[in-house]
Amino acid sequence: VPSEQYRSLAESALLEPQVRRYIIYNSRPMQLAFAVVFYMVVWANIYSTSQMFALGNHWAGMLLVTLAAVSLTLTLVLVFERHQKKANANTDLRLAAANGALLRHRVLLGVTDTVEGCQSVIQLWFVYFDLENCVQFLSDYVQEMKTSQESLLRSRLSQLCVVMETGVNPTTAEEPEDLEGAPLLLSSPRPEERPVMQTELRQLIPESEPEEMARQLLAVFGGYYIRLLVTSQLPQVVGTRHMDAPRVPCPCQLIEAHILGTGCCPFLAR
Repeated sequence: VPSEQYRSLAESALLEPQVRRYIIYNSRPMQLAFAVVFYMVVWANIYSTSQMFALGNHWAGMLLVTLAAVSLTLTLVLVFERHQKKANANTDLRLAAANGALLRHRVLLGVTDTVEGCQSVIQLWFVYFDLENCVQFLSDYVQEMKTSQESLLRSRLSQLCVVMETGVNPTTAEEPEDLEGAPLLLSSPRPEERPVMQTELRQLIPESEPEEMARQLLAVFGGYYIRLLVTSQLPQVVGTRHMDAPRVPCPCQLIEAHILGTGCCPFLAR
């Protein structure tokens, strides 16, 4: 694998300052710190509110306050865990270009954050994976859906999109043809204007040949799959398709069940 080409792809995807800030603020140490602060604030608020009802310092009142704060904090932690299992528009989708280029070398790239001491360390994972069988299965599956479930396929693919902002050059006003209608004094210089932006929805999996759509699906969700694989968060299955490990789904199984299947798409977490 030519290292320089893919090093530049990975760096352009993940080393931008806003992406690094997003990964750090959404890492497990930051979420744990937020949960602790949330618990303390909730406990203090519930306790101060309980004083209005003359509960005093009775141990039963303190126990109820603690149980309520713990319950709310656990709910917050569960929300964080559910968020971690979603494909992330800020990281996973940025890896799509790198994974699209690495597919020919049978390599998938993923990113995780780990805790070393008191710091969150971002790690890149390069996993060897022969995806030709997955490409063939997804090609046949997409072709079958186009034949028998085209509306469901279009519905699923319509959810796989991102909002893009592009600059628009404003049209300059035409100069008056009649010079007598032109102003006598030159207009004062205008302050620097902000560029005009327009938003558009861009489909991640455009309509094309089934094999091309299959490769695009694997490229887009490759980083998502690797992140779940290395953190042991993949859903267990009864029978594996292209994996040697028991009860571990391969990428095409995950995409079939959770992206193109009848279940809810656990897709973007912005």
